Amino acid sequence: MSYRVLTALTFGHAGDAQALAFAARLGVDQKAQIEVFPYLPDPALDLVSYGMLLGTTLPAETAKAVLASQQATWKHLESLCRNICTEADLIFGSGEGRPRMALSRPVGRPETALSHALALTDLVIISQLSLTDSAAAREAFAQVLLQQRLPVLLCRGEPTNLEGQVMIAWDGSAEAGRAVKQALPLIASGAGTVAVQCRQGLDKLAADPSFKPLIDYLQAHGAGEVRSEVIEAGPETLGLVQAAKRLNAGLLVSGAYGHTRIRETLFGGATRAMLDDVAGPSLLLSH
Repeated sequence: MSYRVLTALTFGHAGDAQALAFAARLGVDQKAQIEVFPYLPDPALDLVSYGMLLGTTLPAETAKAVLASQQATWKHLESLCRNICTEADLIFGSGEGRPRMALSRPVGRPETALSHALALTDLVIISQLSLTDSAAAREAFAQVLLQQRLPVLLCRGEPTNLEGQVMIAWDGSAEAGRAVKQALPLIASGAGTVAVQCRQGLDKLAADPSFKPLIDYLQAHGAGEVRSEVIEAGPETLGLVQAAKRLNAGLLVSGAYGHTRIRETLFGGATRAMLDDVAGPSLLLSH
């Protein structure tokens, strides 16, 4: 298995460069097509909406300024893409040949355009920097992960960290299984794999937490040897975060929101703890 189509989400934010750098690295490694999707408001629609709200048309100067600002954002993003492609030896623009990076020009509401754009993609890449500081990034993250149920690579640090050790948060759940299947290319290319589970976080009535099916599955796919580790004491929320740091993991693969969203929101949960650990490894999450 390999990633052939990657989608990098940008938000007109400082985190865009990080997301594109990770996408470029994976694009070269996987010989993939990278689609850069700018999750930005459509200024034409917004101008109409503002005018309707005020019961009038906006001055021409205002409309011109909004459109000029949007054009400047697009120009900066295109320049960023071209520079990253030059550094990574990627082809820029649509056409034949891979690895390649192309910049999309979506129209309409960003959430609707994103839904259409992700109908056929293998992995979505979002920067932690954007997720932390951008409400739009958090909206897109929730849409991709929970509504469209696509795997998300939440990138942190440098792309070379993906060459390090991979940690799998394993509880036997359907979410954890999907995350492993969708992370296979990254697991296979990492420096080693450790599967970790916390006793206090297991729901043995909902899933079989045995490591054997996981080990057999990864061996069947030629993903290398897998070590296993059980954390006997302490809450799951901290156990997984602490284990990732102790193992110096470059990537943490995990199912996300295995419990109900209400429970996760009220009580935190392992997913919340991993998302809050912004200095931790990159995350490959699947719901």
